[in-house]
Amino acid sequence: MTIPANDFIDSYINWLKSNIQWKEINDFLEISTPFLDRHNDHLQIYVKEEGAKYILTDDGYILNDLMMSGCDISSPNRKNVLQTITNNLGVKVNGDNLMVEARPDNFPQKKHQLLQAMLSVNDMFMISQPRVASLFLEDVEQFLDQNEIRYTPSVQFTGKSGFIHNFEFVIPASKKKAERLIKAINNPTRDKTQTILFAWSDIREVRKKDSALYVFINDSEHTLKPEVTGAFGEYGVIAVPWTKREEFKEELAA
Repeated sequence: MTIPANDFIDSYINWLKSNIQWKEINDFLEISTPFLDRHNDHLQIYVKEEGAKYILTDDGYILNDLMMSGCDISSPNRKNVLQTITNNLGVKVNGDNLMVEARPDNFPQKKHQLLQAMLSVNDMFMISQPRVASLFLEDVEQFLDQNEIRYTPSVQFTGKSGFIHNFEFVIPASKKKAERLIKAINNPTRDKTQTILFAWSDIREVRKKDSALYVFINDSEHTLKPEVTGAFGEYGVIAVPWTKREEFKEELAA
């Protein structure tokens, strides 16, 4: 039995509201969020007012942290992946900064998009060993192509809350199977799991009721914790461990 979507949406938004802190630093407003990076530090966003708009930025934290850890994202291929992630979420890469522009009426949505970009970029380029890990998003796409699984890349849906959520791939409905949405997680953290569950809970009522969500999880170098698969199971989400992906190719291709 799955937990009602409305209960999760409300509790998630309340959790966000109650765990956000802010302070003024010169001309900027520093917003500390409850989301943690891989060092278990809270992710922070910096806001500056410019006329009738606001500039939101991570102050270069995500990209500089990855580069200092040995993750080289300067190759054309990796730049393309970075650009794809940020473009899909409406976020700009300005030097080392991830940033968005917002108005008072869309500030919450833009803040949400910037946070999702910070989490997604960090996740897709996550380093698990002294060497650089392969780009998991590319691995998932290659798997779909090799098995002739038709899909539309990077699709956005607006949820009941008004937030826009991006899904890496969508497999359209066929005579045999309903619509299937796909998310990919390179490093299955608690925060990443929560954000995916929120996105899924938020859009379920605006999709056909037999739509399904598959989450590809990289367990090649990360131990897949039971609480992660258990959390997805509670909300009817199908977890696909990367090492067991072949078991799912027929139902995805149907």
